Amino acid sequence: MEEKPKKAAVVSLGCAKNLVDSEVLAYQVSLLGYELTDDPARAALIVVNTCGFLESAVEESVDRILELARYKDQGGCAHLVVTGCMVQRYGRKLVSLLPEVDFFLGTSHYDRFAALFEEFAREGSPKIHLTRPGYLYHGAIGRLPSTPAHWAYVKIAEGCSNRCSFCLIPSLRGPYRSRTVEDVVSEMRRLVDAGVVEVNLIAQDTTAFGTDRKDTHALCRLLEALEEIGGLQWVRLLYAYPYGVTEALLRTMASSSKAVPYLDIPFQHCVPRILEAMHRRGRNLDPRRVIERIRRHLPNAALRTSLMVGFPGETEEDFRELCRFVEEVRFDHMGVFAFSPEKGCQAARYPEAVPNHVKKARRAALMRLQREVSRSNLKRLVGRRLPVLVEGPHAETDFLAVGRLPSQAPEVDGCALIVEGNAVVGNIIPGEILKAHDYDVEVRLVNDAPRATEKEAPPLGG
Repeated sequence: MEEKPKKAAVVSLGCAKNLVDSEVLAYQVSLLGYELTDDPARAALIVVNTCGFLESAVEESVDRILELARYKDQGGCAHLVVTGCMVQRYGRKLVSLLPEVDFFLGTSHYDRFAALFEEFAREGSPKIHLTRPGYLYHGAIGRLPSTPAHWAYVKIAEGCSNRCSFCLIPSLRGPYRSRTVEDVVSEMRRLVDAGVVEVNLIAQDTTAFGTDRKDTHALCRLLEALEEIGGLQWVRLLYAYPYGVTEALLRTMASSSKAVPYLDIPFQHCVPRILEAMHRRGRNLDPRRVIERIRRHLPNAALRTSLMVGFPGETEEDFRELCRFVEEVRFDHMGVFAFSPEKGCQAARYPEAVPNHVKKARRAALMRLQREVSRSNLKRLVGRRLPVLVEGPHAETDFLAVGRLPSQAPEVDGCALIVEGNAVVGNIIPGEILKAHDYDVEVRLVNDAPRATEKEAPPLGG
């Protein structure tokens, strides 16, 4: 009787950039002969790819690791492995702090996991691999997609050189380093051949793409090159920093048939004194002027941002100005974070700390304001006919399907609840907006195509 392959689970925590790394880890695990499973209770090998950006993310990572560690005693787990930003942040301290973990890897070894784990399993050491961050994902590195077959994330760069005073990313991921246009395009072609119709470009700063190689027009050239890929329908820019949203980029987006009119720009704040203390690049750049520039070229652009409340020295008047900014700009999507004084960040040593209860109250107030703005924005869509990317059945009911508008990025924004009409998953179909909720809309698809199930995506690269 043929022995069944052992199973392995890769658990991804944190952002979409981490998810791409986890997909690389999944491919590496498959090279070891394991069969991937979504159920850690059935896994002989569990790999946890952690987030270490904020203390709250570290706490979440530790809780998840300890939760999974019980399978070593109560299940069939033989090895528990922890990788990623938390390992890079705390290093060898984790070996004694988390004795439940067998093997640790930092942020520079995703594409070498199979060889390094085999060495550990054979020799029993070393228990941790940690070097200065230097890894850069590229198209020849194999990964097993974990997203639906019709859309994908493509990481175009690694690391960050912005040195914001509140952020640990440069120390966890190293300086900014980008792939070549040709390498990204090659990967995109393979993705489209596998059935992908929407690609979401990600990096710590997508608008810095190519600048580490003095190629200031690389992002524009990439968008222009993607015009030649038949079958690719939507390209979305996430993590676009304000200083990089140039006239040239906006003109390129406006003339593109692939780039959706959507920009995710982490403004963080609008008060010049706060932005200067944050060490935001382009500190004299007025966020309102960036918005004006965008709307001049892309009048119907959907805008997402992230804002930070409670930064040291933020006064009540500063917060009121931030609220006025949100009311004036009317962002389509917004995330709000309370400042966290992370050890190792310059801002953690700043005076005039804002009390935690004030930060919490400001965050809640800003989110209430954004809920009203979002519902008002979505009400303006009622009666319009817009493209809908069909995602599949609703996770909580058999009576609805789910899709997304061009103005809705996967996983972080709202969705289009399909209340009428059938379509093939992964198709982009005209839909009439029937009703608006706080963050979602209800739509009726305008054709009667039969419903179909998703295809399974094959491994990429490798």
